[in-house]
Amino acid sequence: MDGGLITGYTYSDTGEYRIEEITIVLLRDRELAAGNLIYVKHPKNGSPVVYQVTQVYPHKRVRYYEEALLKEGHIIDDSEDITIHVKAYQWGWIDGDGSLRPLRYPIPPTTPVFRAERDIVAKFTKPNGDWKLLLGTDPSTDLDVELGVYNLIRQSCLICGAVGTGKTTTAISMVARAASLNPPVRFLIVDKDGEYTSLIARLGTERVLKVPWKRFFQPSGIPWEDYQAEFGWQKTWWNTKILVKALKILYAQTALVTKRNLKQAVGYVSADSLGFRKKTDEFENYRQQVLNAINGSRLIPEEDLKPLDPVDLLVDKHVVIMDLAHGKDTWNQKHLVVAQVLRRIFSEALENRRFGCTIVLEEAMYYAPQRGVFEIGEKESRGKLLGVVKEIATNGGRNGVGLWIVTQRLATVEKTVVTQCANNIICHSLEDVDKQRLAEIVGDKFARLIGGLPQGEAIVKGTALKCRFPIWVKVLPEVYPASSISTPMSRFVHMELASRGEVVEALANISDY
Repeated sequence: MDGGLITGYTYSDTGEYRIEEITIVLLRDRELAAGNLIYVKHPKNGSPVVYQVTQVYPHKRVRYYEEALLKEGHIIDDSEDITIHVKAYQWGWIDGDGSLRPLRYPIPPTTPVFRAERDIVAKFTKPNGDWKLLLGTDPSTDLDVELGVYNLIRQSCLICGAVGTGKTTTAISMVARAASLNPPVRFLIVDKDGEYTSLIARLGTERVLKVPWKRFFQPSGIPWEDYQAEFGWQKTWWNTKILVKALKILYAQTALVTKRNLKQAVGYVSADSLGFRKKTDEFENYRQQVLNAINGSRLIPEEDLKPLDPVDLLVDKHVVIMDLAHGKDTWNQKHLVVAQVLRRIFSEALENRRFGCTIVLEEAMYYAPQRGVFEIGEKESRGKLLGVVKEIATNGGRNGVGLWIVTQRLATVEKTVVTQCANNIICHSLEDVDKQRLAEIVGDKFARLIGGLPQGEAIVKGTALKCRFPIWVKVLPEVYPASSISTPMSRFVHMELASRGEVVEALANISDY
């Protein structure tokens, strides 16, 4: 045990001294803040029993006449009668096997309480083994806070915070460090806004590949009903029957689904093969409707464009970025392609024990939305993608496919997906509805610690830490999102100088105020 500084003594207003939670009176020249770690000595073996501070408040003995004096403007300056009280809840102590155990013996009144120094904090927080990544530092001790990578993959991770609080910087820095470990973690990042492209400059093109989302599209992997849904047709309509028959012809020939091939297959469909007993001209009219729909389809590609296989790319690269930032295509189409990619990766992991991947969903509510709270795209395509994400969230970890969820609004992400994340990194403040969701997932004690965190700081809790209790962390950025390169102020400076006809050579030092 280190030579910890006595910071105060246990105390109780009621005379009751509980084991799971203690109140202490601080010494006059000592300071503590919410999130700090303190400890008492084990009553039997002297080991440090660690507690985490949840509340710090001044306490003054109440006198019945003071209220009447204040009403008349008479103030009694009695600072000697004010004490600082601290509430803290128990983490426990570490036995000889390195396991965290709860204290079961009563703590006597006026027991000395020590400030936990670096060696004790490290003993309780640093994960075992070498396969871990740096997240940041503990502000109270300046000790490095590291996360075990095995648990980040096996039991998933949630990174959440309000806009501009550093959640994307946290996520992208974690990706950069994990992809540089030995062995390096493989990542498939579904990037809605192009924020992760800065990884290319950091890790190099030999390790990072950005791919437009359309290059993953597998036309032959689209179910027949999805083509039908694009056109708004019902299953019983004759034009639907002609389309499905033509698709079956292509699938039987293992031919690529392109506009040219499909229109040719439509020409092979006969009225007799569908049991059409009306006039030939009427059947040809339905056939022409199908051909017109194929010409205008956005799901069916024009040419024989060979789709990229995400599994092949992940074998070769450490990070594959699926870029959804460009193109005016609907979310209905994007949902279909993302679902195809995730399904392909998960299927490979189920069949191949030598393949693994961590999937990062930036702005996760676009891929796993909470029903009735956030809905985008068509119900059918959205539901199919959500089904794949839920399957990976519940069964992916044990099969080598981790899931990292990044979101600014916790309540908008499907609850089943979020609750599967055993590691939680919460940056800055949250909306009230998000705090309620967080409390349901990780408990009230953790949720109460989330308050006015400074930008770039976070509360971390999860299995990737050695302990199972929240830690306050100042995140150390490794990489910044691509959007940080162009600040609002620099944009307006560029516009103003351009309006004057002036040439802008460098605005790299301009920052927001």
